[in-house]
Amino acid sequence: MIRIIIALAVLALTGCATEVVPPSKAINAPSDRVFKYQQVSPDQATLVVVRDSGYVGGGCYATVFINGDRVAKLDPKEKASFNLPAGTWTIGATWEGAALCSAAVERQERDVSLVAGKSKTLRIFTDSNGTMDVKPTTIE
Repeated sequence: MIRIIIALAVLALTGCATEVVPPSKAINAPSDRVFKYQQVSPDQATLVVVRDSGYVGGGCYATVFINGDRVAKLDPKEKASFNLPAGTWTIGATWEGAALCSAAVERQERDVSLVAGKSKTLRIFTDSNGTMDVKPTTIE
């Protein structure tokens, strides 16, 4: 009996955290939910932000920030690309939406260094407690 309870507990916990979505399989966010940094220039870097899939926060948008500016709202399995000058940028994410989606949750931020002509990919991850984070990924 205790083995069944442990197995169910493990299954419940692992079923709640989000799972990585390869950028090649992510859906492009609609243009009405991507607000800035869309003009392409050859001397810029490309930053791709992909939101994980999963049930935690599935009914809420993950709002993406670049240097404190709101730049996109992503549903699970969506991605947005941004064209930015080379340098260090602060990328953040938090919940957005109605009811519990807009509860007072602190925005999580990470610094990322971009090189002109190169692309970097970040993922928006949510743990089983509903804490959102921004993580680098090399998954294609």
